[in-house]
Amino acid sequence: MKDLIFAACRVALGFLAGTGFSWGVGQTLQDLLAPDVPRPNTNDSASLVEFLEALPPLAHAGRLLGLGAGVMLGCALVRRLKGNRPVEAWALALLFGMGAVADVLRVPHGNALSVATVSLILPAAWMGIRLASRRG
Repeated sequence: MKDLIFAACRVALGFLAGTGFSWGVGQTLQDLLAPDVPRPNTNDSASLVEFLEALPPLAHAGRLLGLGAGVMLGCALVRRLKGNRPVEAWALALLFGMGAVADVLRVPHGNALSVATVSLILPAAWMGIRLASRRG
């Protein structure tokens, strides 16, 4: 039972670190690349759809870059923690994937951006896990 709790804590740590990093980088790049697009005041789906449609493609690319970097960081962090646990890193990748799917289902991003958001998770997780691998 203790091992399961510690594994869950490692995955939660990776998720918090990756999500925080991806949110910070994504928001910063979005603000730099689209300073004239005001953020919505409410978090309802209609306001978010309108906001996403107003963003230029380069701002969407910045948000995707932040997402990929956060997934890589979270998976690499979990992989590098004591014990070299690739299964926990893949569990974290699954958690990030489910979050991406929930995000595009909650707020329609358009077909291209939805596919890019969801399909970015697997390669970013794989890169994070491989970069943090202790095998030479």
